[in-house]
Amino acid sequence: MIPYIHVPHLHLAGFSLPPFLLLVLSGVVVGVVLALARGRKEGCPPGVLGSFIVAILLGGFIGSHVFEMVFYRPDELLKYPSSIFVLWAGMSSFGGFLGALVGALVFKYYESREILVFGPWALVAPQRRKRPIKILPLSDIILAVFPIAWTLGRAGCAVAHDHPGKRASTDNIFAVAYGPGPVGDFGLFELRYGVEPRFDLGLLEMLFALFLSIAFITTWKKGGARGWYVVSACVLYAPVRFGMDFLRIQDTASADLRYLFLTPAQWLTLLMLLFGLLLGRKIIVQPPTLICERINE
Repeated sequence: MIPYIHVPHLHLAGFSLPPFLLLVLSGVVVGVVLALARGRKEGCPPGVLGSFIVAILLGGFIGSHVFEMVFYRPDELLKYPSSIFVLWAGMSSFGGFLGALVGALVFKYYESREILVFGPWALVAPQRRKRPIKILPLSDIILAVFPIAWTLGRAGCAVAHDHPGKRASTDNIFAVAYGPGPVGDFGLFELRYGVEPRFDLGLLEMLFALFLSIAFITTWKKGGARGWYVVSACVLYAPVRFGMDFLRIQDTASADLRYLFLTPAQWLTLLMLLFGLLLGRKIIVQPPTLICERINE
């Protein structure tokens, strides 16, 4: 079994920082830095890519919470409607993907314009673009490096153990030793050897993201941003996530809601797989072009 890793909060300058938060923020920073670096290599205007990143981050952050409340916790939302505005209280990864997609589509058709300027600050408002921007090459730049940021984010879930799954046998190589048991103290972290083995879905997804990171990194030198990273991420992740959701706890009050025996994420994986296959088919029949040409077509 894999030992249950417990990492206590870090105390810096009087603040108590959970390792989950530090790893997620590290993932965001690393992802942005790598995306901008790859964008420069592909000839993408840094201002365009930077604005696109802001749009998908905002959309992803909002979408992750809204999706969580609407589809996973509707009873709580009906009881406390204001909870929809407490963006940090519950997030869904697939909601984040959908929100990022909405942010990308808004960016495609709208740009910001300054309406009031206060020294270094400005109040902006959306304005429809004269010509929509091609977002596939921008998305491909992001997806080429996203698995690395994703690995760090899911590492946060793995150390927080916030996605416990079904019980597993002790001889399963992916079983995590939940429950009471012997503890090994290593200073910055503890290894607990519990007697209630379970799947840790955060850990499983982190391992998949790590595999995807290695696979994508080996292709970086080939260059190009035609959409194949978007296709690969969709086609590879969809079946993995579909299967992983069957490992979620189903027999407790905290179990995820099912709709016709499937979780909301599982239904969306079917759409993700279809989208990836259709996009791949479309790309095959398109001649290759440079990233800067695709953006300004």
